[in-house]
Amino acid sequence: MAVSLKLPIVIASDDDLVRISNENPGYQFELEEDGTLTVSPNYTKVGAQSGKAYAQLLAYAEKVGGEAFDSSAGFKIGSRGAVKCPDASWVSPTRIARLTAEEYAEFWPISPDVAIEVRSWSDDFDETIAKIKFYMRHGSRYAVAIDPTTREVIERGQPPSGLVLDFDAIIDA
Repeated sequence: MAVSLKLPIVIASDDDLVRISNENPGYQFELEEDGTLTVSPNYTKVGAQSGKAYAQLLAYAEKVGGEAFDSSAGFKIGSRGAVKCPDASWVSPTRIARLTAEEYAEFWPISPDVAIEVRSWSDDFDETIAKIKFYMRHGSRYAVAIDPTTREVIERGQPPSGLVLDFDAIIDA
């Protein structure tokens, strides 16, 4: 089945990004700091791996509070308005409580406390590592890049108290 993107694509607001996503089902869009629109569908296996990462963060959120998010959740990160969608993420209840009602209803203007990126087979692992460095520069406390092919795991920062990730389960999903 062929999928076509409706072009030209102009992103003038968050609503434009949501509209383009709705008009092009099956694709995940991220807005880079320089205004570039990135389309990043995952291979099925990577979807299972990021799903396993999300499940672990969801279990953590159910124990300590906060919210866990899958790869469809966008966060407005940085002063240039990038909208990024980590493969799995978690935000603490304290940071959620500081959001205004308007912020809560849209792309949250924060980098998640925890962000996990699983390298897609079509990506270079250096790109995956660059993503977690971006999250750390913008306020994440802990970010992880996982390369399922080599089983390499790169961690930045410190996990929040009580969070223990099973990287083997993510890689083997």
